[in-house]
Amino acid sequence: MYAVPYNCAVIHSSYVLGVVLKSLWQRLVPAAILLVAPQAMAKISQWSIGAAASYSPAVYKDTPSNETIIPLVGYEGEHLFLRGFTAGYRLYPIGSPQNIIFRAAYDPRTLKPEDSTNPDIRLMDERQATVLGGVSYQVITLVGLFEATAGSDILHRHSGIYAEAVWRLPIRRNGWGITPSMGFAYNSERLNNHLYGVSSEEAARSNFDEFDADWDGQFFIGASGYMHVTAKIRVTGGVRYTNIEGGIESSPLIESGVTTSANLGVAYVF
Repeated sequence: MYAVPYNCAVIHSSYVLGVVLKSLWQRLVPAAILLVAPQAMAKISQWSIGAAASYSPAVYKDTPSNETIIPLVGYEGEHLFLRGFTAGYRLYPIGSPQNIIFRAAYDPRTLKPEDSTNPDIRLMDERQATVLGGVSYQVITLVGLFEATAGSDILHRHSGIYAEAVWRLPIRRNGWGITPSMGFAYNSERLNNHLYGVSSEEAARSNFDEFDADWDGQFFIGASGYMHVTAKIRVTGGVRYTNIEGGIESSPLIESGVTTSANLGVAYVF
């Protein structure tokens, strides 16, 4: 009997293994996309309108917690999306295994000194809200959706930059869904000083020492979800735990480096 040369046998085995792995990959990737982005395989409900109530605790010393009710308008297209105070454009269609996303989001973090009962906080400069623009790289894997974002303050309130890495696992079922997430956001010195720094002028007119914030960030973990009460009425909600880390924790302005925020909304889907 003719003996198959060893090298040929190895090449044949490698070829067979490659075919098997390729076939397995071609089966698993669409399954992962269906798990984390089934809306890509179905007709997108493009428009929604409603309202949401949000709660976030006091960040700065002796300031009230933030409880607001805001109107929400949503649009979800193949490329363009609008989700409340966030808007973006996907380079590739929704549900693609990889995507580049251009986005802009309203950053509501503010300090209004007159709202505080702390005499030194009342002597600080106001911190104004801004709009953060950025670019995200998104990839869908078998263990969830990973997204890395870099951006900056496009209104030049502080001209700071930020970077964020986040993991999400969108779980969609008939009529409801939930998305656990966790990540880390890293802010530049300018952004952190806008939020947590004490300038020499502010220190001179108060009992606070001058505080120069460095590059630092915060860990966060959370979950968001939705449920259709009817085919057209959808209830949404979310909770997020944030832990400021590094030198920012030493800022004389902040009440606590650990916060938990939540929101609840209802929308009519067109």
